[in-house]
Amino acid sequence: MKLLLLAALALPAAPSSPDPVVLPGVVSTAATEIRLAISPDGRRMLWGSVGRDAEPGQLDIWERHRVGDGWSAPAPVPFNTSGEDFDPAFSPDGRQVYFHSDRPGGLGGTDIYVVTLDPKTGAFGTPRNLGPNVNGKGAEWAPTPTKDGRLIFASDGWGGFGRHDLFVVDLKGGKPRNLGPAVNGPDEDFDAALAPDGKGLVFSSGTMSDDDAKVGLFVSRRTPKGWSPRTPAGVGCSGFVNGSGFDPSNPGRFFYAARCEGGQGRMDIRETRSPIRP
Repeated sequence: MKLLLLAALALPAAPSSPDPVVLPGVVSTAATEIRLAISPDGRRMLWGSVGRDAEPGQLDIWERHRVGDGWSAPAPVPFNTSGEDFDPAFSPDGRQVYFHSDRPGGLGGTDIYVVTLDPKTGAFGTPRNLGPNVNGKGAEWAPTPTKDGRLIFASDGWGGFGRHDLFVVDLKGGKPRNLGPAVNGPDEDFDAALAPDGKGLVFSSGTMSDDDAKVGLFVSRRTPKGWSPRTPAGVGCSGFVNGSGFDPSNPGRFFYAARCEGGQGRMDIRETRSPIRP
């Protein structure tokens, strides 16, 4: 993820977007900010940041939370390492946070981990690797837990139709299952966000390399026969858009990350209306 992301950040900024930047100077800064996650109770925010109060290529997870009538200052989470820690996502009950990391002891390039979050004290536990039923010898990215006890994530280590594909796995056991050719193509498919009602998926797809970096957002809908063929989401202000996310307390609120003129930094988190239509 780190090398591919840094290659993409070499792209020039696209024209300015009408979509507002999320909390300029607080969440969106001069660094690269990606994939905002809001807790189910709306009292905590997590996101991935590249080079914020760190080396330019350092990938960390940052957070802010409610304190009385206000919010805490943004700060890195205590379970970051000196390596890559990125793509946070809350469990549906808000008591766990999923993310990917290349910390020592993993099974591949980057693995998916989960860490507990005490709802009363706000303290994080010790991250736990999800093990070989999720993590392979490749690189797993961007976990998204679902209300029915499954996990959607991207991986290049379980076979598929291209580089990274989107998979789903039952967290109680079993092997990952590819979401199929209606969703996955020959390039990178990653950063999936499931709509709060579970009926729609928004994800990034495209090329990420030193020679070419072009990624857009796509939408697929759940049908009785499976996921519908993907279509462009029509969201984003540049040729490189990722970091999809929903606000669980407001289904119509959608976030993405992109680099556009007039923004705060190399990539900003922006807010717009959900591309999932009723």
